Amino acid sequence: EQSSLASQKTLPCAGTRLDSLPSHYLPAIMSGGSTSPRPSSRKKSCDNCVTSKTRCDLARPACSRCDTRGLRCHYQATPALSPPNHDPGSPGPPPQSQALPPTAESVQIGSRWLDALVPPPDKTAKPISPHAGELMARVLRSYTRCMLHDDPDALPPIIHPYQAHGALQPALAYCRSLLRMWESRAPGSEGLVRDTIKREMGRLHSEFRTYDHITLLGACQSFLLYCIFFFLSPDEQNALCVDTATIIQLQDLEAALSLTGLQPDSSTVPPRWEEWIVSEAKRRTLYTMYMFDNVFNYRHGTTSFVAMELATLPVPGRKALWHARSAAQWDEEYRRTAVNSNLPVLQDLWPDEDAQVAQQRRQRIDEWLATVDEFGMFLFTVTNAIYGVNL
Repeated sequence: EQSSLASQKTLPCAGTRLDSLPSHYLPAIMSGGSTSPRPSSRKKSCDNCVTSKTRCDLARPACSRCDTRGLRCHYQATPALSPPNHDPGSPGPPPQSQALPPTAESVQIGSRWLDALVPPPDKTAKPISPHAGELMARVLRSYTRCMLHDDPDALPPIIHPYQAHGALQPALAYCRSLLRMWESRAPGSEGLVRDTIKREMGRLHSEFRTYDHITLLGACQSFLLYCIFFFLSPDEQNALCVDTATIIQLQDLEAALSLTGLQPDSSTVPPRWEEWIVSEAKRRTLYTMYMFDNVFNYRHGTTSFVAMELATLPVPGRKALWHARSAAQWDEEYRRTAVNSNLPVLQDLWPDEDAQVAQQRRQRIDEWLATVDEFGMFLFTVTNAIYGVNL
């Protein structure tokens, strides 16, 4: 009952002062990592066909009726009852695996906006220089440009290629369409496109508690990309679309994502390929959300704090694992490197006053840097720029 009441609360409109927000704007804490409705094996008609009581042909991403009428076609999320059979050597997309073990840090992840009101005494301020702020902004801005391309290998490095196998997930497909719409807009239509994106952001936030964890991942990635697009846009009206209320919504999504589990099931060694993909994409998305928060705080003169709640999470995985195109290829690479590999955690990227600890961290990071992709290198570069130390 308490969770149901929390889900009915709405966030303040744009321009609301942070210090005027009542206590019920704390991000909702989902029990057990999922509030998804009981799944059904029956395919559901799209919302428009349900409303009009019309037969739906269930085509994806849009049914023929919505497509011919130019309507926004939306299907309610329906989690799979169980993972479908998956050939380990098949190049096909990984199944929607069951929810992964939840983390215990979701409250801190979802309530960081309160740090601006009451600076936490147990947290360390993060010194973000103009150089570090601009570095993060420019790289994050490039992620929205990546979404304009059809090539799965050109996606932002937070989205795994198999999220686009055959077709992007609906939320990401719509995100791509809206960003392309802005790029090809007619003069004078900026307001129309802007309002369409804002409505989609509102829809994602209002529905995210009903999503299974795979759909939630795509929703988080889409919402984050919209935030980046708006806030880092040279268009002043776009930049004004991201305010404190938007950041609270983003952190609501972050907390929900973390509750679905950020690491594969530790009882399975090695983990299943599809679980590794999902957990790796979740962590990359979460880390990027934090970097966007850093940019937002920096540009508003607000202090950011070291994310101790993420300290023990793994750094981004090796490039060869992220780019593996089959379970067999991934498994071979994982087993080949697992014996001699000690994957660092995020706090290994941070300085330490203990010289011996710092040396051990440096050694782990040096080994890791030889294997990373562009996202791992970006994270390392940002950390080095923020702390100004020779890691």
